[in-house]
Amino acid sequence: MENCLDKGSCMGRREFLAKAGLVAGATVLTVSALGSAAMAMTFEDVSVPVGADSPLAKIGGSAYVDSSAGKIIVIHSGEGKFVAFSAICTHKRGLLEYVAASKQLECPKHGSKFDGATGSVLNGPADSSIAVYKAAASKDSVTVTVG
Repeated sequence: MENCLDKGSCMGRREFLAKAGLVAGATVLTVSALGSAAMAMTFEDVSVPVGADSPLAKIGGSAYVDSSAGKIIVIHSGEGKFVAFSAICTHKRGLLEYVAASKQLECPKHGSKFDGATGSVLNGPADSSIAVYKAAASKDSVTVTVG
């Protein structure tokens, strides 16, 4: 331990506050730069095959797919129309299930429900919508644009 009676070896209050301010500023800049880098991330589009035996072959069918943005659920919503959402509940990160009869995504963990056309919250405890992705059908697949 240093002897603070010798003024040259101890840091004064002003010097301490100046150094603490520099460290705090550097920390804010570092976190900000990391956040910007994460926001600039690009994700790979996902192609989902739709064969005769696929759940996506019939209207109301759904399938999970892993992507660079996380787990996605693709839903066959109408003749040649598909929608895609994050398959993870915004409340406590449970895996959502699609209920074709109600056209809703439901979380079995705590009962949150989301609109199967828009991803909007219909019933809490979740209070924010799930991510929606563009889904385009071709002859034998669906391409989900994740980025």
